[in-house]
Amino acid sequence: MIDASATDLSFLPLKFSRNKLSHTIEAADPALTSRVGLKYFLTLFVPEYPFSNLFEALHTSEGREVPVSTEGGVQVFSGAEFRYNSGRNGKLDGLLSYTKPRWKQNALSLSLSQTTAFYLHEEIEGGNPPVAVAADLVKAYAIKAGLSNEDFHAYGDTFFKTWQAGKKQFLTWQPDQKTVSPTQEEYLSFLLNFSPAPTELRLRVHFLYVDGSASTAYTAMTLANPLLYSVVTCPVGAAVLNVPNNATGYEVWLSDQDGRRFTETRTYHIDRSLQIADRSILFVNSLGGWDTFRLTGEGSRSLRVIQTTAEIERKAGSDPDFSELKIISIEGEHELQASTGYFRKDKAAYLKHLDELLLSDEMYLITDKGHRPVQLTTTTNVDQQDNTDLIARSFTFRILDTVENHSDLPASQPTPARVTKWRGLNLGQVLDGYGKRTGKLAFSRLEKVYADDNTLVKPYSVKANVQGDPDYIAPITDTTIAVGSTPFPSAEINRAGTFSRSNCGANYLGGTAMINIPAGYYGGERDGDADELAEARYSSLNTQDFANTNGSCVVNNVPVHFAIHHKIPMDLGLKVIGSADFGPVVDIRVAGVEVVSNTVGANPPVVNLSTATTPPGTYDIILQVEYVGAAPIRKCKIVLPSKNREVKVEQAGYFAFDGVVINSSDEPLTFEVVNL
Repeated sequence: MIDASATDLSFLPLKFSRNKLSHTIEAADPALTSRVGLKYFLTLFVPEYPFSNLFEALHTSEGREVPVSTEGGVQVFSGAEFRYNSGRNGKLDGLLSYTKPRWKQNALSLSLSQTTAFYLHEEIEGGNPPVAVAADLVKAYAIKAGLSNEDFHAYGDTFFKTWQAGKKQFLTWQPDQKTVSPTQEEYLSFLLNFSPAPTELRLRVHFLYVDGSASTAYTAMTLANPLLYSVVTCPVGAAVLNVPNNATGYEVWLSDQDGRRFTETRTYHIDRSLQIADRSILFVNSLGGWDTFRLTGEGSRSLRVIQTTAEIERKAGSDPDFSELKIISIEGEHELQASTGYFRKDKAAYLKHLDELLLSDEMYLITDKGHRPVQLTTTTNVDQQDNTDLIARSFTFRILDTVENHSDLPASQPTPARVTKWRGLNLGQVLDGYGKRTGKLAFSRLEKVYADDNTLVKPYSVKANVQGDPDYIAPITDTTIAVGSTPFPSAEINRAGTFSRSNCGANYLGGTAMINIPAGYYGGERDGDADELAEARYSSLNTQDFANTNGSCVVNNVPVHFAIHHKIPMDLGLKVIGSADFGPVVDIRVAGVEVVSNTVGANPPVVNLSTATTPPGTYDIILQVEYVGAAPIRKCKIVLPSKNREVKVEQAGYFAFDGVVINSSDEPLTFEVVNL
């Protein structure tokens, strides 16, 4: 009855803007003669407006590298570290904002203000010889959300890419199996950070009954063409989902246009019992979603006022009722005290979840007249309590508006004096789940104008054109656009994965699996966007399970040869004064035995192959380097490409490659002599 989960989604990484974000520029060339005067610069580039393809510099920081340290004879070149986001209200976090659900919202909506693309630009200058390097780093994304410090250390870089790939969690930490009232406003949020992106969102629901049965799932709401990296808000209260009176609960999830579920399933139980008090607080949580906390315990509301008086001079013959003190202002504020009521189940989990309330940036009291902003003045929550049967907590809220008068009218919507509307700006392509054109154009932003003459409303107002907004303008079909076309198709990826097959039999070695993503599989409106999606697809396929299914198994009991491949000329032994055209000669020794005796040769390529073979195993390999001629010593590198190992050669001597694992598939195990 619950839709089957989509299994081929590639989840994309994001940074947490409510955590401290740092970047280290790698140290300039360690071979510099002098490091005095080295300067490092880091510039943060952000979109001109949400989801714009045009970027502008937000801030440039200047720094110095950490002094080179020497510990135990080891020199450490640490480079320069920059903190480009200081956490809450940092450079990135300050650009982002939450999008609160509308009062009694009854449709899916998107938020474009909670995420942003950005990229970093590095520069290094100074030193001797003078350094002048600059580079743009790969575009990244951030979300207005955060983790606790200990979890950020472990999950900060992998949460949205790896954790979400497995859990598909809504943006909430509230316990599942939540109890709600029949009329309670309830919301779930989900970050659309996976590819291929859905072309339609479907909020799916089925009802639960007292006999344990469930109804057939149905689609309660839909939303077309959501943007990648946007946040969808889902109203999931019992009233808005039309849960029948004989149902005891319901389950909700999100699926795509093909009926494939891409989120977890959340279960709600309906409490139809009569409560003495029933209040709800809507607040933003640490992941950027919106939770509702129900307060069923006793509470009270009080009004506290501050009066300002002034003394008035009594005139001769004035009325005996004349007051010499006149009240010139009265300002008040309401204070609400309420209790959670006793927790019926999952006491420990809900008690800990109350920490979210104390850490929330925004919260609102849900009333019959709308969402009233409140401030939590309670500053302490005992979030763990042992051996207690009944647990409840009380909180005090300050309602954030000034009270100067009293009235008691029913809820009503004011009528504007002059009718306004929203007009589209920045027409752009609507893309499908693979980043390719759909044949439709949509406005990315809206500006507010008067409906009668289309003049701009002052002050100027502009907002994103997103689905679920009452003023949303639907896309326009353009038959001149080729459906499925793209100006920047992705390049082919035909690359071995990083996992080796682990289920081969004895005397067999597991190999990596080739991962192929055809050219043009993804598209994009900016150079690099499609390649970014293709790389995310590669990452999602690069798993141990994929290697165990598609990797090779090869015999691993065949001995291998050793070889030296000279990619630069070897020293000919000629006494050519001032010549620096020739490198060294090299021989290889394994277990004290010379396996390659290198003789002087001619111009490259020169490959010397061992006569004997060596069985598979783990070995310490020694290379002897000699310069036999009178030519100046030419600096070079000896590289073992198959093992990602290398040494720098600046003079004759012995060099070790220790702990090298040799397999039959390494035939021949080749060392390369190349320019430094």
